[in-house]
Amino acid sequence: MGTINVDSHIDNNFIEKNNNSLQNDFNPLDLQKNFLSLLIAQIKNQDPTDPIKNTELTTQLAQINTASGIERLNNTVGNFSNQINQNKNIQVSSLIGRRVMIPRNQIVHTKNTKTRLGVELIGNATSITIKIIDNNKKVLHIFEKKQDNIKPGVYNFIWDGKDLDQNNVETGKYNILVTAKNKDQNVPIQGLSEALVHSIITSSGNDPIIDLGAAGNTTLSKIREILK
Repeated sequence: MGTINVDSHIDNNFIEKNNNSLQNDFNPLDLQKNFLSLLIAQIKNQDPTDPIKNTELTTQLAQINTASGIERLNNTVGNFSNQINQNKNIQVSSLIGRRVMIPRNQIVHTKNTKTRLGVELIGNATSITIKIIDNNKKVLHIFEKKQDNIKPGVYNFIWDGKDLDQNNVETGKYNILVTAKNKDQNVPIQGLSEALVHSIITSSGNDPIIDLGAAGNTTLSKIREILK
């Protein structure tokens, strides 16, 4: 490969332009122009006893085309990703005012109303038990589901707001204790709580934050079910 005379007028102009270009966004067309400027400088300043070979020029051209192609691909993927994020934000906004089920071992109950709660079963089971407990660890209500083969998935239950003595329970937050068994073996299970989506909090990440009012905040990925 021939050498470039860095003291020549063309080289200095090229270097100055190249430094200025670092302050701007990358542009494939600018890259091609800079390559041509560099190529002209190489040809003008090549060593007559060791001229630039055609294979060297071809290799450089292939490299610049590859770089330009990659940049165009990155731009295309970036635009496509932005479009997906915009569509996702529109879909997430439609959750406002809807009720959802989220992983939580605590429910918010309002006196004289029914409260929905649930479980997410991880494996096959033969029984599911849910206990609603107050702050004094008193069991207020028990749900039981038994059958030969309960498939993994989300299961909902409706609590009428009455304790085991059929008295109406006061408004407040109550804990839920969930267990599942496949005959004598424990099965992983997660309690679920119903909550109302109040608003969507803008997040710089890919998982929007969901404002659930008194139930706190959660993220989109943690929503297990959107209720009708």
